[in-house]
Amino acid sequence: MEITRSVSLQPLNSFGVPAVAAHFAAISNRAELEEALAFAKAERLPIQVLGGGSNVLFIRDYPGLVLHMENHGVEFLQTMPGQMQRVRAGAGENWHDFVSMCSRKGLYGLENLALIPGTVGAAPMQNIGAYGAEIADCLIELSVYDRKKNSWLTMDKSQCEFSYRDSLFKQSGRDRFIIFDVTLELSTAWYPNLSYAALANALVNQEPTAEQVIEAVCSIRRSKLPDPGVLGNAGSFFKNPIISEDKYASLLEQLPGLPSYQTGESGLTKIPAAWLLDKLGWKGRTRGAAKVHDAHALVLVNTGDASGEDILLLAQAMSSSVLESFGIALEPEVQIL
Repeated sequence: MEITRSVSLQPLNSFGVPAVAAHFAAISNRAELEEALAFAKAERLPIQVLGGGSNVLFIRDYPGLVLHMENHGVEFLQTMPGQMQRVRAGAGENWHDFVSMCSRKGLYGLENLALIPGTVGAAPMQNIGAYGAEIADCLIELSVYDRKKNSWLTMDKSQCEFSYRDSLFKQSGRDRFIIFDVTLELSTAWYPNLSYAALANALVNQEPTAEQVIEAVCSIRRSKLPDPGVLGNAGSFFKNPIISEDKYASLLEQLPGLPSYQTGESGLTKIPAAWLLDKLGWKGRTRGAAKVHDAHALVLVNTGDASGEDILLLAQAMSSSVLESFGIALEPEVQIL
């Protein structure tokens, strides 16, 4: 394993903003991870794990060691009762490629999560979700390195503390655990999940195959979100707020027609952040080369040479306006470094 100095992170983050890592290591196996961590400890360096770079915003150079997870490999494991099979994937695997591979192998449950950018290892950290599904629905366990105990651990789903776009690995365990591989349990029987209205409408009067669901999901995503290879972005910048039903009733008086969605928790409802930002006229507004996308108020884009600070300041202005107008604090989905 080679540790290099002064490595540009601009091609490794989907916003495409400039940043430099003081030290950088590509990690392809457990021994390399242990070696890199030992180097960081000896040099007293902070550590940042980086996967596909699709959910981070660098606002300055990183002064420590960036660990780029490049461990690949997919293992199809034992079959389980109830027409289920387990599959394990390395943290460095591309998420969308993994979803497509599972579908081709006749393993189902991930179709609604197609085309989400990033890697397998980053998926549990964010508890990625879309169109009525999230990774927590089928995750069984993770292999992680525990930096506090200097040992490898297997963590089950209950230990991950999953919630809406959140997990232990984004909160108290962010600086402690490094995800190395992920084990999921998928169905060998095909049942499409069409609980999301736009997806159901796209496939109306059909009995779709898994491939058709994936195609429909990809089409919907492409219609809403710009390609980060063309226009730098990280998808939705903010989470959809979860508020009390009393707060929602009060907002309805101010904002007739405000949509809401079930959360599965009594007394709480979820509302679309994009709808609030639309009401405040944020689409198309800019700060330098940072811009709110013309078609989607939740998406911030780099139109050319925006800095991470430009994007952050634009996001903060958006969040402040929602708080002042509606009394709701927007929480970023994106990790700000």
